[in-house]
Amino acid sequence: MNKLKIKYFMQRILVVFILVLFPIISFADEIFIPVELWLGENITESEKIIFPEVNFKFGYKERHKIKGPTIWENSKTNQNIKVYVRSRYSKKEDKEISQLWTVTNNNQCLGRVFDNRGNRFIENGCKFPIGFWKQGESRSFTSNYFDEKKGNYKRIKTITILNLEKNNKSCLKFNWKSSQKGTVIDENIYEYCPRKGLVKVNGKEKF
Repeated sequence: MNKLKIKYFMQRILVVFILVLFPIISFADEIFIPVELWLGENITESEKIIFPEVNFKFGYKERHKIKGPTIWENSKTNQNIKVYVRSRYSKKEDKEISQLWTVTNNNQCLGRVFDNRGNRFIENGCKFPIGFWKQGESRSFTSNYFDEKKGNYKRIKTITILNLEKNNKSCLKFNWKSSQKGTVIDENIYEYCPRKGLVKVNGKEKF
């Protein structure tokens, strides 16, 4: 056995030794983000993704609302999905904007499945991180859009955790970015706090 093969063999043994000795070292700093943080509900010690019943108002002058859960039939797939209805009145649109949200991407996100702006149906939407995440972690997801006006297209959603602490009284801060064909379409920094829900968008309390 030549020196090169011996070196390779020793490296493989070292890798196996490290994996056996420290099998979960990369997951030690993961923190569970519950659905209740998005809903403005009480945060418990449970690390389960649940759908509590809410009728919640938040944001500037409480003009945003989340209600549910309710069962919605997706006419594109004929599937019945448990969703929350998030709505607000838009002066720009001169109507109430209504979105349907649910758990997506294998329990990694809350995302939209329908938006009445353009009657968009969305597959694998991602707007809020749930489940286990780490401080500073970044993940990307591909969302498929079926838009009545724009047709079908894809967008990449990227969430980067900016502030995450293991404390049920701590707030969550993250960067959310939406890109299409390598161009950033939308980007915001969101801050959520227990029992308050969304409290700031890009550092501003009026949103």
